[in-house]
Amino acid sequence: MVWCSKVDEAFRKIVNEGKLEAMKECLKNGIEGLTNLIKMAQGDLDKPVRQKVMVLITMDTHSRDIMDKLIIEDVRKSDAF
Repeated sequence: MVWCSKVDEAFRKIVNEGKLEAMKECLKNGIEGLTNLIKMAQGDLDKPVRQKVMVLITMDTHSRDIMDKLIIEDVRKSDAF
C-alpha cells in the first residue's frame, strides 16, 4: 500500500504541479529502500526474518521495474495504466 500511495502522490505532483521529475524521484527513493533491504539480507538474520526480507526484496524489485517502465513510457496520469 505504501508503494501505491507514493506512486499516486508522484502522479498528483506531475498533474497538479507540473513536476515531471516526480516519478524519477519516487524511483530513486524506491531503489534506496531496495538497496537497504539487500544490505540487511547480507547480514546475520535468523531464517524467518530472512524470508520476510527476501519477500520484501522481491516485491520492491517488481515495484522498481514498474516505475521504470512508467518513466520510459512517459506515463503522466494514474488512469493511463
